[in-house]
Amino acid sequence: MTDVIVIGGGVIGLSIARELSSSGKETIVLEKNERAGDVTSSRNSGVIHAGIYYPENFLKTKLCVHGNRLIYEYAKQKKINHKKYGKFIIASNKTELLNLEAIFNQGKKNNVEISKVEKEKVLENNPGLIFLGALYSPSSGVIDVPEYVTALEGDIQHSGGLISLRTSFLNAKKKKDKFIISCLAEEEFTIESKYLINCSGLSNELTLKNIEDFPEDKIYKNYYAKGHYFKYSGKSPFSNLIYPVSGQHSLGIHVGFDLAGGMRFGPDVEFINEIDYSFNESLKSKFIESISQYWPEINTTKLHPDYTGIRPKITKPNEKMKDFSIQTFADHGIKNLINLQGIESPGLTSSLAIGKFVTNLL
Repeated sequence: MTDVIVIGGGVIGLSIARELSSSGKETIVLEKNERAGDVTSSRNSGVIHAGIYYPENFLKTKLCVHGNRLIYEYAKQKKINHKKYGKFIIASNKTELLNLEAIFNQGKKNNVEISKVEKEKVLENNPGLIFLGALYSPSSGVIDVPEYVTALEGDIQHSGGLISLRTSFLNAKKKKDKFIISCLAEEEFTIESKYLINCSGLSNELTLKNIEDFPEDKIYKNYYAKGHYFKYSGKSPFSNLIYPVSGQHSLGIHVGFDLAGGMRFGPDVEFINEIDYSFNESLKSKFIESISQYWPEINTTKLHPDYTGIRPKITKPNEKMKDFSIQTFADHGIKNLINLQGIESPGLTSSLAIGKFVTNLL
């Protein structure tokens, strides 16, 4: 018996569990892997986003803007390695200049700090870039995700919560006002819980099919968007995050950093049918072509394969971006069940805000 079961121990599940356990609810996180935060949470850019790109009425925007403030405060308080690099968004041609203007206007609507900057300002600390116009976002940065995950785990345990690793969710049935949840660790067992929260990311569709009476028409199909990252050996010439004007499904092949100052490029976007983290090295030429549009001086021999990640999108390849989906009783008709789907970028930035949001829903 417990108060809350959270399915999925990524940064979203952990942030929700942290908030709930600190509010006095007995909380158990079910995580099927060896470690928490080992899948989507740690296979991304580690960027703290400002909340510029999304429509002003989106939950994504509200949670990202709120989450940006919360995650910096938390990182400071917990001494998590992080850095506010600031980000330049650059346009390389006339069409992109129009898009840049649209991004600027959207940022203003979202109440995000953003400004138009002169070329000289960008080139001061980022020599060698070629572009026509630029915007500056001062609140963009990078966080050490494994350290962040460890801090969240520590908070959950401190509040008496439990993270059950190597524990798979099998199915859930509602019996009166409780969920009977079947799990598999070394053997099969069941737990009764008053509340059930599903944030199983890439496995979400499958999880929902195993929750009795969950309406099929409320299950979004998961589209796996794979992204590759290449690292650049040697000293980085850039001091800020550099983002070309974004495409429909990604923020472009951008310049990011690890916290040791190492530079990496990515991600690209490729929709795949099954989860596969293998690295396609033949993409190097595509990366070089894309990067050299804004940094022609790139030394191509210094670009090496790094890692891949997969985003759990609920948006089809040629569809307009959808908002985060956080469903409650009003959506699916099952009391005390909260279902989160499509929590991709900026999920990491939004995680603490999502924790508060879901706790308020309960």
